[in-house]
Amino acid sequence: MKIDNQRNLEVQDQVLENLERRFIAGRLDRRSFIRAAVAAGVAVAGLPALADELDAIRANQDQRSAKLSASYDYVVVGTGSAACAMVGRLALRKDASILMIEAGDWDTAPSVMNPNVWFTNLGSERDWGDVSIPSASTNNRAIPEHMGKVVGGGSSINATIWARPFKQDLEFWAQASGDAAWGYESGLEVYRRMENWQGAPSERYRGKGGPVWCQPANNPHPVAPAMLAACQALGYPVFDDQNGKREEAGIGFAFMNQIIRDGRRQSMARSYLYPVLSKPNVTVLVNTHVDKLELKGTRVTGVRITRAGVQSVIGANTEVIVSAGGINTPKLLMLSGIGEEAQLKAHGIKTVVNSGQVGKNFQDHILHGGCIWEPKEYIPHRNSAANVAGFLKSQSSLASPDVNLVQIELPYASEVVKSQYAPPNTSWALCAGLVAPKSRGEVKLRSADAKDRPIVDAQFLSHPDDVKALAFGIEVSREIGNSAAMKDFVKREVAPAEKLTGKAMEDFVRNGATTYFHQAGTCRMGKDSEAVVDANLRVNGVQGLRIADSSIMPRIATVATMATCALIGERMADILSKS
Repeated sequence: MKIDNQRNLEVQDQVLENLERRFIAGRLDRRSFIRAAVAAGVAVAGLPALADELDAIRANQDQRSAKLSASYDYVVVGTGSAACAMVGRLALRKDASILMIEAGDWDTAPSVMNPNVWFTNLGSERDWGDVSIPSASTNNRAIPEHMGKVVGGGSSINATIWARPFKQDLEFWAQASGDAAWGYESGLEVYRRMENWQGAPSERYRGKGGPVWCQPANNPHPVAPAMLAACQALGYPVFDDQNGKREEAGIGFAFMNQIIRDGRRQSMARSYLYPVLSKPNVTVLVNTHVDKLELKGTRVTGVRITRAGVQSVIGANTEVIVSAGGINTPKLLMLSGIGEEAQLKAHGIKTVVNSGQVGKNFQDHILHGGCIWEPKEYIPHRNSAANVAGFLKSQSSLASPDVNLVQIELPYASEVVKSQYAPPNTSWALCAGLVAPKSRGEVKLRSADAKDRPIVDAQFLSHPDDVKALAFGIEVSREIGNSAAMKDFVKREVAPAEKLTGKAMEDFVRNGATTYFHQAGTCRMGKDSEAVVDANLRVNGVQGLRIADSSIMPRIATVATMATCALIGERMADILSKS
């Protein structure tokens, strides 16, 4: 019966998605949309409001896409977390016309809206499909680098975890940029205004009434509270809230915060962008590729786009803001002549600004897959299949944590670990994550053709300290998973099933390495002469160009990056309002 109900829900989701697309495209009127949805068995509650929302979006976007202006005040490349937060605020300025350009499609697919199946987006048409090239440090494995190609970006295809940066993260940014506005207290003020927190109130740490709905894990899988009990029994700190005090304490475990509302994903697009899409000053172009920046001397004057196979130029009266992510942003700059001169010359690209750090400093969080247990009784995963996590320091001398442990209610394993240990489909995992990597990689051009994907040379685990930190995380994962508090959920330990040391542990670490898909750092912010952007996110050496996305992070935040990217977008809106 449960299987039948699930199939019915999936069919209804598909029907609603098709109806939404037809409605937005103008092939259904409001009344026909509601009638068709009801006839398909979709719940009546909320349909009129949804119809109103879609009608406003369609009317606005049909008009604007059919008759594009030659130029806009602000041209925004990308619709990810930072871009949505920025435009949601910037659109309130009636004097500013805004064009957002998205290479992918709208975010109405059931796999986007249903957080329970978020991982089915990976490798789909909503994913850019990048893969880091093999390296000796991952035992010559190529590792996927999934990245959102859809309205909402990563906040639409990745897990739904709302984890705010540690105090040390933002204090480092403030120091690196020379601007206290990037520090923790300023960040905390922004989070209070952006959140609509549904858990226990906190005047200092949490916000209420903002655009971002976030809540504690709802009705979590019973293995989650058992893990917290295990952590407490073993002497690890446990908090009532994943955010808040944890940000200043530095370590600890808690239930996750999630952007799930009434069982549906509340991406940054749904939080920030949809509420302003009916405004006359916002235009969103989907299925449109930005090929390069248009420059006159060292001033960016617009963008060159390809839409439905036709290339054209859109001007920017004030500025272009690139929010294309940790891989696509440096690619676009390099294609436009902003980058390391030697690399550009090798591809026949004329150098406009010799900026050697573009594409360098690549960082991502490593997720080890994994430590796995077979349960006594199978219980299907809930929410986004991960409801509890924690942070630890592999060395007591560290100023902030470098290890993240996340419990995954699926047998999460790399292709090598899966082949070696063959975990049953009913298994659950406790995975060690490396969130303060010392290894640095690079994004390089494959060619001067905008259609070609860049080369991602991640160099994961090339620094020996990263291997040691993950080995520490694996040992703690096994300690927790095999503890007395977890016995009701353990039939046997599947992987690694024994204590590993020396070369065996090193191989387990390298063979199990995957990523969280948090690409960052490739256009880093700083006050030094080599930095790509300054504290106001202006690209050094260029006029009329800023960057607002994960690529500006001088050092990757030690948490899942969605909430940090939203902070970057909010900060960008603040900066633009003062310019």
